[in-house]
Amino acid sequence: MAETRMLTFAMWRDGHCLGLEELLRSLRPLIETYEWRLTIDWLIPEIEIPQDMWLSTDQVVHLFDSHLQLVDGEAEGRNAGSSIPDVCLRAFDSGSWDVQTARPDIAGRLGELYPDAVELEKW
Repeated sequence: MAETRMLTFAMWRDGHCLGLEELLRSLRPLIETYEWRLTIDWLIPEIEIPQDMWLSTDQVVHLFDSHLQLVDGEAEGRNAGSSIPDVCLRAFDSGSWDVQTARPDIAGRLGELYPDAVELEKW
C-alpha cells in the first residue's frame, strides 16, 4: 500500500469488545462496495470461517453479526473489481485494532470515531 497511514486504537470500550462487524458498520458507506479476505489466527467461538477468498462487506458483517470475537487475525479490503487492497484491519491479541490504509478518508473517519487512535510507526 503506497502512502499509507497506520493507526491503532483500543478494541475494548466501556466493557464492550468492538468487533469486526461493528468496525465495518462504522466505516460505511466508505467501504460499502468493498470485498474482504480474512486471515484468522484465533476466533471466539472457534468456528470455520472462509479464508483465502474475497467476501463482500455484507457477507463479513453477516458472518460476524453473531458476536464472534476476532482475537488475532486480519481483514484485508479492496474495492470490488480492484486487484489492490488498500485497507487492512488487524485484531491484535483482543486488545487493539491496528489499521493500515492508503485512504485518507478512512483514516480520518477512524480518528473521528475513535479519538484514542494513534499513529503506528511500523506494521
